[in-house]
Amino acid sequence: MKQLIVYFSRVGENSVNGQIEVIEKGYTEILAEKIQKITGAEMWKLEPEEPYPFNYQECVKRANSEGWVKYFNKIESLDEYDVIFLGFPNWYRSYPRIVATFIKDHNFFGKVIVPFCTNEEGAMGFAESELKSSAKGAIVKTGFACRGYDAEKSDEALKAWLGKVL
Repeated sequence: MKQLIVYFSRVGENSVNGQIEVIEKGYTEILAEKIQKITGAEMWKLEPEEPYPFNYQECVKRANSEGWVKYFNKIESLDEYDVIFLGFPNWYRSYPRIVATFIKDHNFFGKVIVPFCTNEEGAMGFAESELKSSAKGAIVKTGFACRGYDAEKSDEALKAWLGKVL
Protein backbone atom coordinates (compact mmCIF):
# COMPACT_ATOMS: atom_id res chain seq x y z
CA MET A 1 0.00 0.00 0.00
CA LYS A 2 1.72 3.18 -1.21
CA GLN A 3 1.06 6.34 0.80
CA LEU A 4 1.48 10.04 0.07
CA ILE A 5 1.23 13.00 2.42
CA VAL A 6 -0.01 16.14 0.66
CA TYR A 7 -0.21 19.22 2.84
CA PHE A 8 -0.48 22.97 2.86
CA SER A 9 1.04 24.93 5.73
CA ARG A 10 1.69 28.61 6.36
CA VAL A 11 4.30 30.53 8.35
CA GLY A 12 4.20 34.11 9.55
CA GLU A 13 1.81 35.78 11.93
CA ASN A 14 -0.73 33.35 13.34
CA SER A 15 -3.44 33.38 15.98
CA VAL A 16 -2.24 31.44 19.03
CA ASN A 17 -4.61 31.32 21.99
CA GLY A 18 -6.23 34.51 20.76
CA GLN A 19 -2.91 36.38 20.44
CA ILE A 20 -0.97 37.13 17.26
CA GLU A 21 2.42 35.41 17.24
CA VAL A 22 5.01 34.75 14.55
CA ILE A 23 5.61 31.09 13.76
CA GLU A 24 8.74 29.98 11.91
CA LYS A 25 7.35 26.60 10.84
CA GLY A 26 3.73 25.93 9.94
CA TYR A 27 1.81 23.78 12.38
CA THR A 28 0.40 21.58 9.62
CA GLU A 29 3.92 20.96 8.35
CA ILE A 30 4.90 19.80 11.84
CA LEU A 31 2.04 17.26 11.78
CA ALA A 32 2.94 16.16 8.23
CA GLU A 33 6.52 15.48 9.30
CA LYS A 34 5.34 13.49 12.32
CA ILE A 35 3.00 11.40 10.14
CA GLN A 36 5.84 10.83 7.67
CA LYS A 37 8.11 9.64 10.47
CA ILE A 38 5.47 7.18 11.71
CA THR A 39 4.27 5.88 8.33
CA GLY A 40 7.24 6.33 6.01
CA ALA A 41 4.90 7.89 3.44
CA GLU A 42 6.24 10.14 0.70
CA MET A 43 5.62 13.83 1.32
CA TRP A 44 4.61 16.70 -0.98
CA LYS A 45 3.96 20.30 0.05
CA LEU A 46 1.31 22.39 -1.71
CA GLU A 47 2.79 25.82 -2.40
CA PRO A 48 0.73 28.69 -3.80
CA GLU A 49 2.07 30.56 -6.83
CA GLU A 50 1.26 33.78 -4.96
CA PRO A 51 2.46 33.34 -1.36
CA TYR A 52 0.06 34.16 1.42
CA PRO A 53 0.75 37.40 3.30
CA PHE A 54 2.99 37.26 6.38
CA ASN A 55 0.51 39.53 8.20
CA TYR A 56 -2.28 37.50 9.84
CA GLN A 57 -5.13 39.96 9.12
CA GLU A 58 -4.10 40.33 5.47
CA CYS A 59 -3.96 36.53 5.15
CA VAL A 60 -7.43 36.18 6.69
CA LYS A 61 -8.80 38.81 4.32
CA ARG A 62 -7.34 37.04 1.28
CA ALA A 63 -8.44 33.58 2.46
CA ASN A 64 -12.00 34.83 2.94
CA SER A 65 -12.31 36.14 -0.60
CA GLU A 66 -10.33 33.80 -2.85
CA GLY A 67 -11.58 31.17 -5.27
CA TRP A 68 -9.31 28.62 -6.96
CA VAL A 69 -5.69 29.05 -5.91
CA LYS A 70 -2.92 28.26 -8.36
CA TYR A 71 -0.04 26.21 -7.00
CA PHE A 72 3.24 25.05 -8.47
CA ASN A 73 5.28 21.81 -8.32
CA LYS A 74 2.19 19.82 -9.34
CA ILE A 75 1.83 16.07 -9.06
CA GLU A 76 0.88 14.71 -12.47
CA SER A 77 -1.07 11.74 -11.17
CA LEU A 78 -2.05 10.03 -7.94
CA ASP A 79 -2.42 6.67 -9.70
CA GLU A 80 0.46 4.99 -7.89
CA TYR A 81 -0.85 5.89 -4.41
CA ASP A 82 -3.48 4.01 -2.42
CA VAL A 83 -3.66 6.33 0.60
CA ILE A 84 -3.43 10.13 0.52
CA PHE A 85 -2.96 11.93 3.82
CA LEU A 86 -4.32 15.42 3.22
CA GLY A 87 -3.19 18.12 5.65
CA PHE A 88 -4.23 21.72 6.03
CA PRO A 89 -4.94 24.48 8.53
CA ASN A 90 -8.66 24.83 9.17
CA TRP A 91 -9.72 28.09 7.56
CA TYR A 92 -13.37 29.09 7.86
CA ARG A 93 -14.33 25.62 9.18
CA SER A 94 -12.84 23.74 6.24
CA TYR A 95 -9.74 23.43 4.12
CA PRO A 96 -8.14 26.41 2.34
CA ARG A 97 -8.96 27.00 -1.32
CA ILE A 98 -5.49 25.82 -2.38
CA VAL A 99 -6.51 22.37 -1.09
CA ALA A 100 -9.85 22.65 -2.94
CA THR A 101 -7.91 23.36 -6.14
CA PHE A 102 -5.69 20.33 -5.55
CA ILE A 103 -8.77 18.14 -5.06
CA LYS A 104 -10.38 19.52 -8.24
CA ASP A 105 -7.18 18.80 -10.21
CA HIS A 106 -6.96 15.09 -9.34
CA ASN A 107 -8.88 11.86 -9.62
CA PHE A 108 -9.45 10.31 -6.20
CA PHE A 109 -11.65 7.43 -7.31
CA GLY A 110 -10.75 4.34 -5.28
CA LYS A 111 -8.28 6.24 -3.08
CA VAL A 112 -8.35 6.45 0.69
CA ILE A 113 -8.11 10.04 1.94
CA VAL A 114 -6.95 10.53 5.51
CA PRO A 115 -7.40 14.21 6.43
CA PHE A 116 -5.52 16.00 9.19
CA CYS A 117 -5.64 19.63 10.21
CA THR A 118 -4.50 22.23 12.65
CA ASN A 119 -6.81 24.89 13.98
CA GLU A 120 -7.28 27.56 16.57
CA GLU A 121 -10.69 26.33 17.69
CA GLY A 122 -12.66 24.86 14.78
CA ALA A 123 -11.50 21.22 14.93
CA MET A 124 -12.13 19.50 11.56
CA GLY A 125 -15.16 21.68 10.82
CA PHE A 126 -16.92 20.73 7.57
CA ALA A 127 -13.76 19.40 5.89
CA GLU A 128 -14.67 15.71 6.00
CA SER A 129 -18.13 16.20 4.51
CA GLU A 130 -16.73 18.56 1.86
CA LEU A 131 -14.05 16.00 0.99
CA LYS A 132 -16.69 13.31 0.58
CA SER A 133 -18.61 15.44 -1.90
CA SER A 134 -15.66 16.88 -3.83
CA ALA A 135 -13.27 13.89 -3.99
CA LYS A 136 -15.64 11.65 -5.93
CA GLY A 137 -15.21 7.93 -5.38
CA ALA A 138 -12.75 8.30 -2.50
CA ILE A 139 -13.05 6.71 0.91
CA VAL A 140 -12.64 9.53 3.43
CA LYS A 141 -11.44 8.38 6.84
CA THR A 142 -12.05 10.15 10.14
CA GLY A 143 -9.64 13.03 10.33
CA PHE A 144 -7.18 14.17 12.97
CA ALA A 145 -7.45 17.72 14.27
CA CYS A 146 -5.38 19.50 16.87
CA ARG A 147 -4.78 23.05 17.94
CA GLY A 148 -1.79 24.38 16.08
CA TYR A 149 0.22 25.15 19.18
CA ASP A 150 -0.26 21.50 20.27
CA ALA A 151 1.26 20.08 17.06
CA GLU A 152 4.72 19.66 18.61
CA LYS A 153 3.37 17.45 21.38
CA SER A 154 0.88 15.41 19.34
CA ASP A 155 2.98 12.24 18.84
CA GLU A 156 0.93 9.89 21.01
CA ALA A 157 -2.41 11.21 19.76
CA LEU A 158 -1.22 10.84 16.15
CA LYS A 159 -0.08 7.25 16.74
CA ALA A 160 -3.42 6.35 18.32
CA TRP A 161 -5.36 7.96 15.46
CA LEU A 162 -3.23 6.29 12.78
CA GLY A 163 -3.80 2.96 14.50
CA LYS A 164 -7.54 3.45 14.04
CA VAL A 165 -7.66 4.79 10.47
CA LEU A 166 -5.05 2.62 8.74
